[in-house]
Amino acid sequence: MKTKTLLFFALVVSLLIVACSPAATPAPSFGEVAAMPTMAPAATEAPALAGSGVEPVAPSAAANRMVIKNADMTLRVEDVPGALSRVTQMAADLGGYVISSQTEQRGDHVYASLQMAVPSARFEAALNQLRNIAVKVERESASGQDVSAEYVDLRSRLNNLEATAARVREFLAAAKTVEESLKVSGQLQELEAQIEQVKGQMKYYEGRAAFSTISLQLTPEIVPVEPEPTEWNPARTFERATDTLTALAQTFADIAIWLIVVFGPFGLIAALAFGLGWRVMRGARRVKA
Repeated sequence: MKTKTLLFFALVVSLLIVACSPAATPAPSFGEVAAMPTMAPAATEAPALAGSGVEPVAPSAAANRMVIKNADMTLRVEDVPGALSRVTQMAADLGGYVISSQTEQRGDHVYASLQMAVPSARFEAALNQLRNIAVKVERESASGQDVSAEYVDLRSRLNNLEATAARVREFLAAAKTVEESLKVSGQLQELEAQIEQVKGQMKYYEGRAAFSTISLQLTPEIVPVEPEPTEWNPARTFERATDTLTALAQTFADIAIWLIVVFGPFGLIAALAFGLGWRVMRGARRVKA
């Protein structure tokens, strides 16, 4: 009896799959119900199921909307911290946001880099405003990736997965034994996992197409130091000689002060000892005479 019931369910599922699949697709068995939707069908227009969370989009609209835009720019600016503040405010004014930013101190100059996201409709406006901030645009590159075909394929695959999952739920409700329920429930779980994966890929494409990414490097405007004139200038030479003489005089004065303060007391003691010894020696000579 159990074998007849399984064969009956397999026959019904096969008939349903054949009815909703392309003509060239062979009818799967009951055990292949969950594996069948993993092959994405051709990108044909199919109505979205209620509750799938994805609205039907015409291929032409998807082609206009599903373009992932990216740009990379290096700008030379007069004031890096000030330019960083302006860029942050500009992103907010355009309805975007700063993804990440960092600053680096190199000697006396500050460098900065950041990554920002702006609505794709304001992508070109953002690039124009960034060019106006810069003293010079040292490097600029932009690219676009059309993912409209991939999005349509994912939408069609999601529709098929949702439809198959609905049929499997009907079989789960009609299961008569625990073994049948467990088997159909396992297939349903696999289908639901595939559905969530496809929805995640679609949301990724939608988010990346809705907001464009701009990577930005800010470098300071470094004013070169003018070299001193090489022609002979007597006044300049006299000034340098005077400065050197003054420095030497100060150095000798400092040395004299150090000698007087450090060795002066010792010299005074030595002079007193020498004078006292001289007097003693003179007195001794007079006595002998």
